Amino acid sequence: MSQTSPKAQLKQPKNLSPRIQWLRDYYFKGAERKWNNEYTSWTTGTPWDAQFNEMSFYIVPETYTLMQTMYQSFRMSARTVTVPGDFFKRSIPERRAWFNKEVVVNYLPHEILPSDLLAGARFNIQTSMCLTKSEMKKRTKMVMGKNGARKKMKWFHDHGFGNSGAVSGHLIPGYERILKIGFKGVYQELEAFYNELSPKEKKGPKGANLRAMMIAATMPRDLALKYAMVCRELAKEERDSSRREELMQMAAILEKVPWESATNFWEAVQALWLTHMLVLSDENYPGPGVSFGRIDQYLYPYWQYSLSQGMDREFGKEILKCFFVHCNTAYDAMIRTGNQGITSGFGQLITLAGVGKDGKDMANDLTFAFLEVIDEMSPILEPKPNIRLHTKSPDELLDKVVDMIASCQGAPFLLNFDERSMAGMLCEAKKANIQHLIHENNVYDYAPVGCLENTMVGNDRSGTVDNNLNLAKAIELALNNGKDFFPFTDPVTGKVEPVKQIGPKTGDPRTFKTFDEFWKAYEIQTKFIIKKIVELYEESERIRALYHPTPYLSCLVKGCAQQGKDITQGGAEISFTTLEAVTYATTVDSLLAIKHIVYDKKLCTMDELITALKANWEGYEYLQTIAKNRAPKYGRDDDEADALGLKVMKLWTEETWKYKTKSTRRQFRPGMLSWNYWVGDGYILPATPDGRKKGQFLSNAICPVN
Repeated sequence: MSQTSPKAQLKQPKNLSPRIQWLRDYYFKGAERKWNNEYTSWTTGTPWDAQFNEMSFYIVPETYTLMQTMYQSFRMSARTVTVPGDFFKRSIPERRAWFNKEVVVNYLPHEILPSDLLAGARFNIQTSMCLTKSEMKKRTKMVMGKNGARKKMKWFHDHGFGNSGAVSGHLIPGYERILKIGFKGVYQELEAFYNELSPKEKKGPKGANLRAMMIAATMPRDLALKYAMVCRELAKEERDSSRREELMQMAAILEKVPWESATNFWEAVQALWLTHMLVLSDENYPGPGVSFGRIDQYLYPYWQYSLSQGMDREFGKEILKCFFVHCNTAYDAMIRTGNQGITSGFGQLITLAGVGKDGKDMANDLTFAFLEVIDEMSPILEPKPNIRLHTKSPDELLDKVVDMIASCQGAPFLLNFDERSMAGMLCEAKKANIQHLIHENNVYDYAPVGCLENTMVGNDRSGTVDNNLNLAKAIELALNNGKDFFPFTDPVTGKVEPVKQIGPKTGDPRTFKTFDEFWKAYEIQTKFIIKKIVELYEESERIRALYHPTPYLSCLVKGCAQQGKDITQGGAEISFTTLEAVTYATTVDSLLAIKHIVYDKKLCTMDELITALKANWEGYEYLQTIAKNRAPKYGRDDDEADALGLKVMKLWTEETWKYKTKSTRRQFRPGMLSWNYWVGDGYILPATPDGRKKGQFLSNAICPVN
């Protein structure tokens, strides 16, 4: 009797009402929908105008050959917005605030789908940079000139260092504050800050930024009123009495929030969604990393209130399911090209459960309602759910999560174990001397953004994916006295760039008598590549601070209004930029292999090892096998490997903490995210001493080589 392997059971949605089933099915029709949220582009009508800010994509090597195409495509498809006569006499942030508001409120269509309980659907826009001819000329030179940011970035990547760029998204705006005080309260605070300025300050950048934020703070109100009008018009034509009543309730909600504070659950979720989607509009960026934080905590009071007032629990879940559908419309930005599925990169994370003050577990009824919604809606791409666990997580929660992970194909995620995550946040606060901003009495409110990067909430922009450095590049430079192993051949043009001195001269390693001598060379080259990425990042950081303000987002991040600084200028209270280490285990294992086969066991000379690496191990398979299988390895509970791994970790992290950006004074901090670079960069970096051949994967994040 033949045996067959059991077929994998694909998760299917369940327990969906006709309303939610229709909305979900309609969403997945994609480009066949009557209307969708794919990009639209908008211009002031000037011949020099442009929309696409390529620097947000400098960390995505797949886009490099397409950047000029995207830049020109958005220019050519842009629709003209009529601007006031004095438009170009205003400051750049005021121009951007006015222009984005005008597009969102008066130019984009405003639709509400049949049976939908939430408004807000068109937000994927590429809007004018709003620059004068002179400003655009200067910016273009800084980005695309002979010594511009684009050229420097591409050189850095082509030579295997990694990548770097001032990226949008990747933060948690202060959404809870909007639910409590509304944008009306935000506007009043901005007005008060502005009135405290001196006449000179009002004429300077502080005054300009605060005026821009005040303009931006009225955008959600005016947009909500537009949607309220749509609801009332639809109600006039609606024959179904229950749906007509829903539309009238929606109109009343939109006439209140997010300008006023929310009272009940429906109001809170509607205010949250409109506030969130406009962040994506403001940054002209379709969602990556803009996350919701501890959503089950700050929505819980509204959930409790509505239940006490008679809201049916299932209706509350329907509101959440509509919210889930709306989050997915961010993907309409690539509706004609597709995406990667459940692991695709938009990362609008929601965080559930976890500890609160005094270590108490904070899972509540809304936590479980969210888990039920995730289970019933899955598979669906957004929002991406993360469960915070800790030593006191209740069995009821753990049992539910285990059951879901077994069936829901990756939802929810388990990214955080609170005790370690909070210890890490407190450690970085001490290193950066900001214990007044991250401390024992608030660290429990941390949450991840984007893929898995922890930040604080509502006052933190940590540039969590802005800098991605291949630590193994320092090994190559140390083995070749500060030079690449090979000439670089441009895969598009075929142009060959000869080997040049790019790093410090640390000596011919063939002359090194001890591993300590090689370590010293590696240490110098590691410090060099860190300095190199810091200098590269300054290019795009400076351009963003000068020409790409986001006044609406700045309204939602504490520190910006208080300082009269846009968030792109370093206005957030907690203003890090993160240097993520890629190829950590590959680096440690390579150092261990050099020590083992050259110095400890003397199985080959340094010259033979270098020759083997330049040959991509071809003809040196025996030595490669020794490097792979006999040298100590990180991640195998080996004392020697652990000690060297710690030494490598201390070297690069301590060096990272020494730097701040010059233009915005943001503190560099170390991180251990590798995204997908450990795959692609394996085709750029040459063979490594750990036995890896060029073209094979590098190590991922803090994980051992696999």
